[in-house]
Amino acid sequence: MKLQRIPYLAAARCTGEDAGAFLQSQLSADILALADGDQTFAAYCTPKGKVLGLLRVARRGPDYLVAARDTLLPGILRRLQMYVLRSRVTLAQDPEMQVLGAEGPQYSFGTQPSCAADIGAWRAAELRAGIAWLDEAVTEKFIPQMLGYDAIGGVSFQKGCYPGQEIVARARYLGKVKRQPLVVEIVGEPALRNGEKIRLKRNDDWSDAVLVEHAQDGDRCVLFAVARSEPESPPGSIDIGGTLYRCATT
Repeated sequence: MKLQRIPYLAAARCTGEDAGAFLQSQLSADILALADGDQTFAAYCTPKGKVLGLLRVARRGPDYLVAARDTLLPGILRRLQMYVLRSRVTLAQDPEMQVLGAEGPQYSFGTQPSCAADIGAWRAAELRAGIAWLDEAVTEKFIPQMLGYDAIGGVSFQKGCYPGQEIVARARYLGKVKRQPLVVEIVGEPALRNGEKIRLKRNDDWSDAVLVEHAQDGDRCVLFAVARSEPESPPGSIDIGGTLYRCATT
C-alpha cells in the first residue's frame, strides 16, 4: 500500500491505565468499542456541542494514537489535560510520529519516511469523502451533524456522556439540524478563505453558506461548505466574492 505523509495533520499519544475510559468520556465516538488496531473518527466538542476539531483515533494495545489538524492539536491537548484530574492518563504530542494516508482515504501512523504526493489532490479526495479537519477559522462554529461527522462514523448516539452530548443528541432526535455539509466542485482557482460566506443558487433561489475547507485538484476547486438543508436540489452556481462560478459536479 502506497503511503504518503499528510503534512497538515499532527499526532499525539494517549497512554495510561485509564486512557480508553478518558477518551470515551471526552469524544463523540465510541472509543471503548475499538479493538486493537481499529480506528475511528471522533469530534471533540465544547459543552455547547460546537466542534473544536475532528480527530482520528487509533488503538494500539492499551494505548491510543490521535491525529488532528496540526494548528489545532496543541490547544485540543491542553483542553483535554484540564479534565484528566485523577485519571491515570498521559497526553503528549509526538513530533516524530507521522500521519500517513493511502487511497480510500485510509489513515495510519508511523515514523518511517513516506513518499511525496500531490497534497491538493489528496485533500480534495478527503473533502469528497466528507472529511473536513477544520482550522482556526471554523473551529467552534458548528455541531457535528452540520459537518456530517455522523455520516463518517465520528458520532455515536448510543455511548455515554461527553461534552456537548446532550445538545448533539437533541439535534438528532428533535430534527432541528437545519444546516448540513455540501461538497461542490467548480472550474478555476478562486481566492478563498475558510470561514467566509459564499452564495449558492438552487432552483433560481440564492442562499448563504459558510465555506469550511477547500482544495485545488488540477483545474478544479473542491469546496466543503455548510449550507441550508432546504432545498435539497444541488446548486448550479456559486457566488464567491462577487464572481460567479458554475458548479462542475454536485
